[in-house]
Amino acid sequence: MKTVQIRKFILLDNKYKAKIISGKKVTTVRYGKYEAKPGSEVYIVITPSDTAIAKARIKEVRTKKVKELTNEDAKLDGFSDVRELVRELSKIYGELYGDDEVTIIEFEDVRPLKEGIPLKWLKGLNYRDPYEIVEVALNNFSDLSLTQDIEIILKRIKERGLREAAKNFGPKRVQQALLKAYHALYDKGLI
Repeated sequence: MKTVQIRKFILLDNKYKAKIISGKKVTTVRYGKYEAKPGSEVYIVITPSDTAIAKARIKEVRTKKVKELTNEDAKLDGFSDVRELVRELSKIYGELYGDDEVTIIEFEDVRPLKEGIPLKWLKGLNYRDPYEIVEVALNNFSDLSLTQDIEIILKRIKERGLREAAKNFGPKRVQQALLKAYHALYDKGLI
């Protein structure tokens, strides 16, 4: 079985969104082998919309056999007991057996984002927070070779948020403005 690397984001079902934001779910249990570097920051992305809702830090990654899972493991994952956890895992992965291996990825310092950010936007921005890009770009605008149109879009994002800017200018124009700002900042060594 191949090992899955978690580097920039963790995908979780939308039904867990409230538990993640409230801190009732601080782990995700995955069938198979997963690796993530403790201390690294990742985006928590909900499916099926593929929208980042929070940033978190990987606290710990450990493996267990299904038969070794405990009620404590279940509670950290937002379930009432181990039977409920295994039932849910079986719905996702198919029937699991006692000797099947699972990986428990624990996260901490969950910081909800101001608003959801499409994963494809984050990928294009090399997983930089769009609001950080907006802030740095506006603070250094005179040093960047960007158009006034981009400045207007960036100011709208800062004042009213990504969603409002996308409503006003269209998602494609907002995404393009962010990409151009990111690349201009990168070229100048500002991010």
